[in-house]
Amino acid sequence: MRPGIHLFALAALAAGSAGLFTSEASAQAPSIWTEVMGKKKLTSCIVPSYQPYSWKDSNGKWQGFVAEMARDVAADLHVDVDFVETSFKTVVLDLQSGKCDAFFGFNATPERALAIDFAGPLYTLGFIFINRNGWQSPGPGWADYNKPDIRICYPLGTSMEQQAKRWDPKATLIALGSTDECLLAVQSGRADAYLAATLDGLVAKHKNPQVGTLTFPQPSYALPSYAGMRLDADGRFQKFMQRWAEYNRANGDVAQWLIGALEQYGIPRDTLPKDIQF
Repeated sequence: MRPGIHLFALAALAAGSAGLFTSEASAQAPSIWTEVMGKKKLTSCIVPSYQPYSWKDSNGKWQGFVAEMARDVAADLHVDVDFVETSFKTVVLDLQSGKCDAFFGFNATPERALAIDFAGPLYTLGFIFINRNGWQSPGPGWADYNKPDIRICYPLGTSMEQQAKRWDPKATLIALGSTDECLLAVQSGRADAYLAATLDGLVAKHKNPQVGTLTFPQPSYALPSYAGMRLDADGRFQKFMQRWAEYNRANGDVAQWLIGALEQYGIPRDTLPKDIQF
């Protein structure tokens, strides 16, 4: 056998073996559907102090549209709901390990799709720069911020990190652990601008009127957000979640949950940017 053919055959055999191993491992993975229905409980991962997505009120109850989505899914499944705190740095591992069954609000990147499953999209959201008070925005475009002397903050593990690296790689990028840390960096002068998701930016400006102007960078576009869950061979939970996402987005429930969360923070729907879409 010629060396080239021999190596090709070995590679094909190795690939087939790897595929068989993956399939067997997937088949042995626990079924989310069976676990949820057996326990009569849906466990949702949730990020604390991440308004308007999720936060605890003065009575310790989870608020925000992520909590509302989890409650609605549980109601449709006729099970209880429980919440487990997570972070954007650990949520994929938390899903894979079974610490929670679902997380609402994922940017479904191809890399993440190798590790977990998705349902959706639930909604789409654009991006916004929160500028430092007293600092003049360099212009309306992504390219205007793409300069070494401009310091842009973003939270680790979010879609904002991806967009900052994509559109403004020449800027001085500052990666921090949370949205609150980025907001503090802008307020303290450590950063010139905080790149946030549109909802985050609107809430941050409302809570902190002393921050500077808001810039909706051009070209304007939005990324879809999905529900995430661990991979399993059963597939019933993912199929249910996909139908749930399609139904509730089409009938307007998802948009109402988002707008309702904003209104809880005193941002009336008639003050929202005209071009914002969910």
